[in-house]
Amino acid sequence: MSSNKLLIISWTLFPWTSGSSVIVNNLAAQFSKDQLVLLGEQPKNRSTEGWPSDYPEIHYLDPNIRIAGRGARLLRWGNFLYCLKSASDLVKKDGVSAIMVIFPDDFYLYLAYRLSLKFNIPLYTWFHNTYLDNYTGWRRYLAKYLQPRVWKHAHKNWVMSDGMRGFYEQVYPEYRFSTLRHGFSLQVPDYTDVSLRKDKVSFVFTGSLNQSCEDASLRLMRHIMSNEQYELHVYTGNSISYFTQHGIAGERFHHHGFIQLSDLYAALRNYDIMLLPHGFDGARTDVEFQTIFPTRTIPLLLSNRPILAHSPPNTFLTEFLKERECALVVDTKSSFAIQKAIETLVHNDERREQLIKNALST
Repeated sequence: MSSNKLLIISWTLFPWTSGSSVIVNNLAAQFSKDQLVLLGEQPKNRSTEGWPSDYPEIHYLDPNIRIAGRGARLLRWGNFLYCLKSASDLVKKDGVSAIMVIFPDDFYLYLAYRLSLKFNIPLYTWFHNTYLDNYTGWRRYLAKYLQPRVWKHAHKNWVMSDGMRGFYEQVYPEYRFSTLRHGFSLQVPDYTDVSLRKDKVSFVFTGSLNQSCEDASLRLMRHIMSNEQYELHVYTGNSISYFTQHGIAGERFHHHGFIQLSDLYAALRNYDIMLLPHGFDGARTDVEFQTIFPTRTIPLLLSNRPILAHSPPNTFLTEFLKERECALVVDTKSSFAIQKAIETLVHNDERREQLIKNALST
C-alpha cells in the first residue's frame, strides 16, 4: 500500500450536487488511486453509481443523529469519536501522509484537525466560505475555538477567491492565506456568432438555490415569468415543489432537475441567456455576501452565451464581472433595470458579442 497518499476530507462529495462537491470531484479527477483517497458524508437516497472505476476511492461517514427528524447538525457531535475512529482506520490502512480539508463544515474541519494531530501529518485547509465571521450562536463559539487553532496548525491555508483572501488578510494579518481557485478541466470553445430568438427568449439557471443567492434568483425568475415572450429553464437539485411554493410555475417554466457537469455544458448552448444571481439579502453575513464566488460562474463563462448577472454592488463577484466586462451586471433590485439589461442582451448584437468574447477570455 502506498505510504504517500493524500486524504481529502469534504462534507459533500460525489454524488452530492453542492458547489464544494463539484469542485472536489474535479480536483480528484487529476489524481490516481494510489495518490488520493476521499472521505465525506454518506449521501441520502442517492445512487453512488457513475463514479469512474479508475478514480480515487470514496469513503463515507454517517455521523447524523436525528430525533423526530430534527437536530442532525448538533446531535452528530455525539458521534464524533466514532467518526474519528473510522477515519483513523482509513489513514492507517491507506498510508495517508497528508490531509486536505474543505470548509464549509466545522464537523469535518475538526475531524481533519484531530487526525493531523493524532498522526502528526501535514494539514492543508481550503475555505470555500467564511467561518467565524459568518456564524452566530453555538457555532460561533465553536468557530472562536476552532478557526485560530486550525489556521495556526495548518501547513497552508487556501481560500477560494481573491476577494476572500483580501478580506482575511485585512482582518487576520497574523495568518497567511493563498488563493486556490475553483478547478475545472475544460476546453475553452471558439467564439461562434449567436442569434437570439427575439420572439421567445429562453433563460437558464443552474446550481442550487440557497441563502447565498435565493432572493436574487427569485427576483430574476419572477420577472422572467411575468413576460409572455420569455421562458425559464432550471437545472438544479431543488425540487419542483420549491419553485411552486415561490410562485415560479406555468407552461413557460421548465424544471430539468440535476444533471452531471459534462452534460450541463452541452445543455447550456440550447438557451439564449445565462442567469447568474448573487444574493443581496438573506441569512448570511455581509462578509459572506461580499466574498462569495459562485461555482456556477465557470460553466456560464464557457457557454458561448451572454450572461445576465444580478449581483449587489461592493462584492467581489460584481467587481470581477465588471472589471472583465464578461457579463451584463444588474446591481440594483430594480425590475426596470433587469428589463433594460435583458433588452440590451436581446437587441444589441455588438454588446452581446463583446460580452461573450470577454467571458471566453476570462
